[in-house]
Amino acid sequence: MSDTEPAVVAKVRQWARHALTLTSGCPHRLIAYHAQQCAEKYLKAYLVSAGVDFPYTHNISRLLELCEQHAV
Repeated sequence: MSDTEPAVVAKVRQWARHALTLTSGCPHRLIAYHAQQCAEKYLKAYLVSAGVDFPYTHNISRLLELCEQHAV
């Protein structure tokens, strides 16, 4: 883990906590969209680092299956 990763993780947690405390005007759909995008990009980055050629997909379950098959 790099020196900056704990700071990034802390900031993401702060944003998530803030979003969860909003009672009105909270853009739930936008938050869900960005969370899905984050998970997708993270899994694809893992596959790239493992040298795995993956299909064009947004399916998190499929990407997780590929990650499991190519666990380092």
